[in-house]
Amino acid sequence: MAKAKRKSAGVKGWVIQPLRATFKETMSALIRPKTILYPHEKKEERAELRKYFRGQHRIDWMKCIGCQLCSRVCPNQCITMEKVKVPEDYKGPSRSETDEKKNVVLRPGVNLGRCLFCGNCNEYCPTSARLNTTHIELADFSREAIIYSADKLKAEGKPTKVLKNKIEENPQLDEETCIGCKRCSRECPTRCIVMIPGKKMRKDKPIENPKFDYTKCIGCGTCAEICPSDSLLMEEI
Repeated sequence: MAKAKRKSAGVKGWVIQPLRATFKETMSALIRPKTILYPHEKKEERAELRKYFRGQHRIDWMKCIGCQLCSRVCPNQCITMEKVKVPEDYKGPSRSETDEKKNVVLRPGVNLGRCLFCGNCNEYCPTSARLNTTHIELADFSREAIIYSADKLKAEGKPTKVLKNKIEENPQLDEETCIGCKRCSRECPTRCIVMIPGKKMRKDKPIENPKFDYTKCIGCGTCAEICPSDSLLMEEI
């Protein structure tokens, strides 16, 4: 009796189940759509890409404020910020007061050879200036050709005043170590910093310390990054 059961189980495991799986896969292959032979297929045969497909990068220059958040959150460090000369009548947002006088703005470029299209840069962009198109034909004949400069990624749109602190961090000041250099206020992309007299004195004059308007702050961390005395730290809201 035991031998008969083992024989029955062996027939089922070694014969019936493989045949059933083979039949199932054969029928599935016959029913599902045929393989598309890219790039020789017709345009109407190409698969329709989803609305939020992450393809070629584009940067809306009229929304970008040069805050550098995209380059900081990029896991592959494939985004570099470039100083770009713009005409005197350029109306888009700039990075700082110093750059406005020089007609220079900061805009990101992307090395697509290192990009993994994770979408972090889009998600953290405080003005929604970054977007991905459905353009997917990005192959080229050299590594240099897939390094896209800021000018090459440029897209013209409409300026926006809607700012969001997606990092959910705010800068906090250590007044004891602040030297009043004003670099933070000059470099702030949203102009949320003003300098006010502090408690410490230098040559009978109070050292100016930064005061933050957190309704405008986007948590980009630029002030903390460039502070020469490490007086600014980013803390969770």
